[in-house]
Amino acid sequence: MSLELLTKDEYDAFETWRIAKGNLVSKHKTWIDTIQKQCDQLKIGLKAYRYLSEGIELATELGIQVDEVELIRTNSTGLTIYNPSNLASMIKGMKNKTMTREQKIALRKQYDESVN
Repeated sequence: MSLELLTKDEYDAFETWRIAKGNLVSKHKTWIDTIQKQCDQLKIGLKAYRYLSEGIELATELGIQVDEVELIRTNSTGLTIYNPSNLASMIKGMKNKTMTREQKIALRKQYDESVN
């Protein structure tokens, strides 16, 4: 059984991979936490529903296409929410913001400079 030693380049590549893996795990956790917060806010709003029309208004504010006829056919229970526009705005504001291509390139250049 032979024991091989890592070269400096191999060790550096391993460290780079390990750091990238940690960053991926951290970003994924942040992403999941953001989704969970949005779901929690939606649950709070849904518990206050009384009229179907306000539920449809919330879906519209969130950019979700809702077929009112299909909803009534499958579930005639009335739904309502207190101020659906505000709840929709709050949930939209919690979504992850996408970076522009230029921002991604700048971050990559910054990362490359910090590694070298």
